[in-house]
Amino acid sequence: MNLHAPLKLAQTSLGSFKPVGNNVINKGSNSNTQVLKNLELFISQILGILTVVASLFFIVNMILAAVNWITAGGDSGKISKARDAMVQNTIGLIIVVASYGLIGLIGSVVGLQVLRPAEVLQTILQ
Repeated sequence: MNLHAPLKLAQTSLGSFKPVGNNVINKGSNSNTQVLKNLELFISQILGILTVVASLFFIVNMILAAVNWITAGGDSGKISKARDAMVQNTIGLIIVVASYGLIGLIGSVVGLQVLRPAEVLQTILQ
């Protein structure tokens, strides 16, 4: 009886993640490679989830700032505060989206592929 049968594939809206399981134990010399690929997949999934959470946070905060602007009733202090919140939300979303490109660019300049941790760890382990 295979106890890991229900864990063959865990699916999310962002993709799928195959847990380590028996393949790593049986592969012998390739076990490090499989573990590192699973680690890379896990890190990729976490980055995707964090990006989705940041985007949802942006949407909720923009809606709240818009409601504050609408309900300000002409009070310039409240309108200014709502506008500042919208600008800060937009800057935050731009930083989150641009971070992928910046990390890739810095990694290529320095020679360290941070977005592909399996390759980095494989070179360290050798």
